[in-house]
Amino acid sequence: MRATRVPIVAVITSSVLVGATAGATSAAIDDAISYTSAPDRVAVFLNNVAYARDEVGLPGGVDVKIVLPQTVYPDTLVLRENGERVSNYRLNWSTGQPTIKWQSATDSDLRDISMEYLLGGVSWRPTYDMWVGADSDETVGLDYFAEITDSSLELRDVETQLVAGMVDLSRPIAPAAELSANQKLAGFAEADMLAVSAPVGQVDIQHTYDVGLLTAEPGDTIYSQLVGQELPARRLHLWNAQTDQQVTVIYKVKNESDQPFSEGVVRNYQDGLFIGSDFIELTPVGGEGSVTIGHLQDVRVKREQTQAAIDMGRFDYRYETTLTIENFTETTVHMDVVDYLPPHAEELQASIEPQLEPGNLMRWPISVEPGDEMTVTYEYLVD
Repeated sequence: MRATRVPIVAVITSSVLVGATAGATSAAIDDAISYTSAPDRVAVFLNNVAYARDEVGLPGGVDVKIVLPQTVYPDTLVLRENGERVSNYRLNWSTGQPTIKWQSATDSDLRDISMEYLLGGVSWRPTYDMWVGADSDETVGLDYFAEITDSSLELRDVETQLVAGMVDLSRPIAPAAELSANQKLAGFAEADMLAVSAPVGQVDIQHTYDVGLLTAEPGDTIYSQLVGQELPARRLHLWNAQTDQQVTVIYKVKNESDQPFSEGVVRNYQDGLFIGSDFIELTPVGGEGSVTIGHLQDVRVKREQTQAAIDMGRFDYRYETTLTIENFTETTVHMDVVDYLPPHAEELQASIEPQLEPGNLMRWPISVEPGDEMTVTYEYLVD
């Protein structure tokens, strides 16, 4: 089974003559061409790995020496001359810089060389700024930036893609690494005896962003805006009585941009002030992402539970829980109160019937008027 690669479709060929350069360093040394690889297309992953492609025209009839980036993963190199895979080349690290050499297979005046490889030292991460206004709970402003960190590679007008995914380079390739269940079904008998593992370079991709031409030097951090617009939102109030002692404020933000939102940190601002950070999940176009912006300071909540021994057939204990909500604001507070039943609870009785959801979750959608207090009680039996 052939592994799927990130699609790199543009082809840029630079003609480089002996003693001249065209966007890259090239020189004739003792009837050999020396060239320093300068990628014309890169795809940057989240985990400090990038895929690079470099296509260049070099004079024919002489040997070739190409200097690769210091952080290259040499076993990922794919080298072609005039469209054909170079079948015999040498990799040398004696100068501290990885260098490949091979004898040319053509006597033509010009040959097309292409290189593809993975390298470290280039990464990116999604960052968000969300702007919440006091006047409306129905929209938020959202700025989505890509933070690109380059610690190893000089880039000059390089076509760049950002991949919301990671490349797994941690596991060695075993002879049976790429055996699949389908191969087994097709009659590969040895598959029963061999462990199946993912090959080096396995990629988990959520989405790919095109950011155009990028120029950077080692040590640079570049910020590129992917989304910047107002989006529809719903403000929700939630009290998880099992774990929290405050009412949480959550915005459900609908992604009406033309880009999915990758997982990342969101910095929240209200009325021009920074009010904290949260995390947004992967949100496709048309979906809703959840962002917590803080708590209701003027709404107090309390959970109290009592246990009593009983003698009721197979039941030994009765648990009674009281949930209290006090609204000290000047407006009605609409909120969801949630709590959980133990796995073995039975005979549930409640002052307000809850919505029962998977995982033994109980939910009460309630409204508390200004200055009012509301109490929800429930009890259950356990053996």
